[in-house]
Amino acid sequence: MILHLVSSPPQINLDLTDCVSNSESDATLQHNCLHVTGSIDKETDSRQFISYCMNEYSPKWNIQSNSRERKFTFVELYKHNITSRHLYLWSAPMDVAERYQFYLDQLSISNEASMATQLFYNCTPPRFGPICQYAFDDYRPDHLSLNEIIHDFYLHGYEPTTLTCYVHLQCDRGPAPACLDWSEICDGKVDCLDGGRDEEHCWQLEANECADDQYRCVNGQCIPYTFFRDNTAIPDCLDGSDEYFESKDKRANCKIAESVFECEDLTCTIGHRSWASPLTSSCAQSRSDLLIKAMFLHKPNFVLDECWSAFLCIIHGSNPSDTICGDFCVGQTFNHERKTVRSSYGIKIEF
Repeated sequence: MILHLVSSPPQINLDLTDCVSNSESDATLQHNCLHVTGSIDKETDSRQFISYCMNEYSPKWNIQSNSRERKFTFVELYKHNITSRHLYLWSAPMDVAERYQFYLDQLSISNEASMATQLFYNCTPPRFGPICQYAFDDYRPDHLSLNEIIHDFYLHGYEPTTLTCYVHLQCDRGPAPACLDWSEICDGKVDCLDGGRDEEHCWQLEANECADDQYRCVNGQCIPYTFFRDNTAIPDCLDGSDEYFESKDKRANCKIAESVFECEDLTCTIGHRSWASPLTSSCAQSRSDLLIKAMFLHKPNFVLDECWSAFLCIIHGSNPSDTICGDFCVGQTFNHERKTVRSSYGIKIEF
């Protein structure tokens, strides 16, 4: 019986692997989760805990039985004095380790053997999972932990081409692909062009009162007072008002960083951040760029092509060729009738 007794590959324990079924009611439940700390770079991030989970399951997936990896029944593991901790250290899914411990507990009080034939798959790195069906594309033998694998994955700069959308509120955000972001709800400005639903009932936050042992964030959110000014790197208010604001824009770091709190779960509103965008309260710098492109994706028919290209070069709302933008920079001019245009966002533009 050969197990991981010599080498020490990264420990990768999936969680909630038993929650998957073929029923439609379970199709959206999170399952097959990996739980990791926020970052390996910052000691101040030790409180951040991130879960990477699947939230879709399709009965059409054809996961074939694994014949390459060795597998052992619970009774075989028991006969070799294997403990549930051994399974945990050998990257067994949490559910498998817990079931095996339950099996051992039952043996100590009875001769119950109904779980004896359940299986543990002894996966060979980089594979992991209940039947070793998963692997990381960027896995290297010198990786010592799951955090290192995730960290190295995020070292590759990520430039999104689509927008994440908050779909639980009907909202006309403007020309596609523009859509409402969660950070734009109750941010003090109307983003939905069809009635301002994103700012409805927000007065309740403004009138919200916190308990004596709580700190009231600028946005009306209440947090335990012990979190106030406790760590500048980890704000607890969504608007970050419980910590001192940094004047320097650090959002560019989020393009090559793990999904830490300061990149994913904060709002950046005008007045709170000197470098915040007037178009969105999202802290994702790429979102503002994509919104600008959506705003000026279609040229009004009465605007000259040269004028439109010049305008896009100035605001960086599109990517005309460097030659065109360079021509404008050296002083090329065009004679045309001065016109005023309003974009779909109501922004006034003169040509």
